[in-house]
Amino acid sequence: MKHQPSPPTFAELAADPEIAPLLNFDPVVRKVKRPDGWTAELQRELIARIVDTGSPGHACDAMDKNLSGAKHLYRTDGADSFRAAWKAAIALAAERKRAARAALVRQPVDVPGIERPCKADRTARGPLPGQVLNEHGEWEDEASFQRRGEEARDSIGAKLARCRRHFLAEIAHSPGKRAAFEILTELPVDWDKAERCEPQPFEPRRTTNLRQSDMVLTAENGWIPDVGYGPDKVGEIRLAINEHRAAQGKEPIDWSDSAED
Repeated sequence: MKHQPSPPTFAELAADPEIAPLLNFDPVVRKVKRPDGWTAELQRELIARIVDTGSPGHACDAMDKNLSGAKHLYRTDGADSFRAAWKAAIALAAERKRAARAALVRQPVDVPGIERPCKADRTARGPLPGQVLNEHGEWEDEASFQRRGEEARDSIGAKLARCRRHFLAEIAHSPGKRAAFEILTELPVDWDKAERCEPQPFEPRRTTNLRQSDMVLTAENGWIPDVGYGPDKVGEIRLAINEHRAAQGKEPIDWSDSAED
């Protein structure tokens, strides 16, 4: 079995002269202290590992943390310094990746007696028949590339559809808003299903994207996170849940460490 090298420790990453300056940010202040929460040290380790792995998701995996928690930390009020470090880490990782590829192109690996090219050589020399360049800058079978793209579109469409269901449930008791939605979108909404936040009959037959009128209305009313429109409905729900827990004498939930959005 081929031995896999151990990932670098945080101390080793922090000693990197390019990474060290990125760690001098103001950590996001956590209102609730949890043993497994995003402490200042873990926030700095996340930034360092984003540079090392090139991906916030891979960085969280290396730390055995949830990406959803890191994203919530990124969106927290007062996290400007953390967000700047996050963006700088992604930029540095991308620059390192570009430099590594350029070096491989300039100095291709040449092993006497072995004609089979390594992965870097195959990328530099061009595609094999039926291959396309994917988002990682690597050659991939076109069928595989298209399949992954379709899976990504389906996943995003399903998430947008769930956001729309919450919006329809919110306006289901208002005849005026219901009529306005039907006029603007020309969608045949089953309002009984909408009240129960259930899938609409038209969902399986209709693709979903943010350019559609129904999704614009959903976003403007605050039901699609991270688009910058309307009130923060998700934030309001989280606040209401914690207020309810407080009334029951329970500790509030630290949503940055929750596995579910």
